[in-house]
Amino acid sequence: MVAILDCMVFAAAFTAAVWVFAFTLVPALPRIAALLRGEVEMVSPEPFVVVSDRRLRARVQSARQIRPASFREAA
Repeated sequence: MVAILDCMVFAAAFTAAVWVFAFTLVPALPRIAALLRGEVEMVSPEPFVVVSDRRLRARVQSARQIRPASFREAA
């Protein structure tokens, strides 16, 4: 009984995985085929800039410098 249940759970999980794979791959097949034939050039998304917020770093550093009074007294 456990073996049958185990096989049924495996079959259901495998079916779900194949369905998700097919659901995402099938709509992309024409574009993939065109890319492989060389009909369409690969287009990269627009470049983006990562901005480093210096205020965040300063706030983190100041938080590290604040120590409880017990540590200061022990020193």
